[in-house]
Amino acid sequence: MRLVTNEEMKKIDKWSIKTLGMPGCVLMENAGRGCVNVLEEYFDLENIAVLIVCGKGNNGGDGFVIARHLQNRGSFVKVILIGRGKSLKGDALLNYKFARHADIEIHETVDIARIKRILSSFNPDIIVDAIFGTGFEGPTRGMYTRLINMINNTEKFVLSVDIPSGIHGNDGQFSKTCIIADATATMCLPKRGNYLYPGRELCGDLYIVDIGVPYRLINDGFPQVLEFDDVYHLMPPRPPDGNKGTFGNVLIIAGARGFSGAAAMAAISALKVGAGLVRLAAPKSILNALAAKYLEIVKVPLSETKDQTISPEAVNDLLPHIDKADVVIIGPGITTNPETAKFLFSFLPKITVPLVIDADAINIISKNVRFLKKLNAPFILTPHPGELSRLTKLTPQEINSKRIDLAPLLAKKFSGVLVLKGAPTIIASSSKETYINPTGNSGLASAGSGDVLVGMISGFLAQNLSLTEASALGVFLHGLCADLAMERNNEYSLTAEDLIEHIPASINYIIGREFVEDKSND
Repeated sequence: MRLVTNEEMKKIDKWSIKTLGMPGCVLMENAGRGCVNVLEEYFDLENIAVLIVCGKGNNGGDGFVIARHLQNRGSFVKVILIGRGKSLKGDALLNYKFARHADIEIHETVDIARIKRILSSFNPDIIVDAIFGTGFEGPTRGMYTRLINMINNTEKFVLSVDIPSGIHGNDGQFSKTCIIADATATMCLPKRGNYLYPGRELCGDLYIVDIGVPYRLINDGFPQVLEFDDVYHLMPPRPPDGNKGTFGNVLIIAGARGFSGAAAMAAISALKVGAGLVRLAAPKSILNALAAKYLEIVKVPLSETKDQTISPEAVNDLLPHIDKADVVIIGPGITTNPETAKFLFSFLPKITVPLVIDADAINIISKNVRFLKKLNAPFILTPHPGELSRLTKLTPQEINSKRIDLAPLLAKKFSGVLVLKGAPTIIASSSKETYINPTGNSGLASAGSGDVLVGMISGFLAQNLSLTEASALGVFLHGLCADLAMERNNEYSLTAEDLIEHIPASINYIIGREFVEDKSND
């Protein structure tokens, strides 16, 4: 499912009408009918009261179509038009006239006191927000601010058409106030404001309404929202005659004094997604603590500094293991110790297999970003906005506000795959292929979450997925682990260990196997 800007959607609409010959009134009819179908997901529409609040643009035109189809399904319908019918144009005017001919009760007013009286006397079960649509920019003003606040204060079920009124369609932001929707029906393709926060949260449940535009004729090049079907087809095969070599050998270089947990979580996560063998290379003094607990992991002791971080001499310790590895991870918990930085700059050019660069390795490279050009391996960078800020000198705020556009540009600049973590996480390749991840919640903003993610990505990478495929699959399942954990947990209490525990359930969810919780010890 492609994600578009307001301008891109306008071009698609224009192309559909002028090139494909699809009348605008047909597109609007399909949009309104689709919104009513969404409402049927929640309500038996017969004998239910619905108030539709229409603006003067095409969003309001959709509202008039919704009114007709609700009337046909037995609902009690009233419409408030903010303005006068004679000021409407095009398809909105046409559907206003249709609604009039259908004897739908339409109140044309900008008087907030009158609107309040209508709302109070009608007491609807549902309010349909068809006021502004995706093209709205800037702050709400005057009676619109009071109207939106009035709707929010009713505590009625609110369906927004395309996007909650007041939210900017391109960036998901709002000024002053906006509708807080229970559900949003967006037309043809999702808009950026439907997926960028805070817009994503304020949309409530998000539905994509098919308005009849042939999706296969829409040109590629738009960022793509990952869907369950996409992820299902990315899952690597598990041949029954496979062995450890079949499913890949991962070498993880991680850890320092006080940061052994980061190394362990990355290693366990790689195994949990199916890697055949995982070698964990860490300062020798911290391996003793890991050896007893994590029996499945092969330990590789590394020479260390006096601070118990990886020392430059560790290059020689690792050389015998490079040829055995199908994937190398470096970064979780290694610190930015100057001696460890010397090790990294000396070691990384020796790697030729796929490489995942995470956490402190990114922070070290940020001191010399040109070093990325010296790498001989295809690589993935997995920064959060703070780490990417150090690489680019952009502020985290700039990165967050432009993350969909920045990610492919920076991936091309760095000549690798970029996994820009956050809400939402963006996966971008150097060829500008871009994916938006829809899974996850605020529980992921906790220590160790990134270590689990990098382990999952590397585990899939070891199973012969491409860098982009492994990143997309790992990110989607990582977020799904957090979502599934909510059935027994909450976003406040979610830990990295909870994510690891839910990796099997997330995979079962994708491949269609029912996850049965072991209750034998209850």
